[in-house]
Amino acid sequence: MDEVTDAISKSHGAAVGPDDVHHQMLKHLPNDALLTLLNILNNIWASGKFPTSCCTSTVIPVPKPGKDTSDPFNYRPIALTSCICKVMERMINSRLVWYLERNKLISPMQSGFRKQRSTTDHLVRLESFVREAFAQRQHAVGVFFDLESSSIGHCPKVSFPPSSRMRSSLLL
Repeated sequence: MDEVTDAISKSHGAAVGPDDVHHQMLKHLPNDALLTLLNILNNIWASGKFPTSCCTSTVIPVPKPGKDTSDPFNYRPIALTSCICKVMERMINSRLVWYLERNKLISPMQSGFRKQRSTTDHLVRLESFVREAFAQRQHAVGVFFDLESSSIGHCPKVSFPPSSRMRSSLLL
């Protein structure tokens, strides 16, 4: 039950999704209700079938600061999703990151979406690389690209091969 309470405690006052369940409601659930929620999430995990409510969101266009609001390209879409599904996402992410790091399946060079790491790590690495090349009178080449409009257009299906030894339950 620690896993679900930890995921809920990491929730912040975000807006509610289409299910009208607020994070504050989840934070104040009694233990028996938390256990029921955990059982529901375990059943979803074991079956691999996500409810359609996890694939539904309310999209609100938010204008980019300092941009012309009459241009539709100057808006950032904000998707409000189910708070219960966000809790499950946090639990899955926590479990997946733990597994990947424990089994050294994430490159040490990966900084994005990892705790205690940021783009600054790569900037420092790049600066060191350029300084070293300069000191040795060599060339330094960098390739940069920007993924401006990347998004996932489908509902995720989580499955792991039997050899991965991932537990089919969110309950530790």
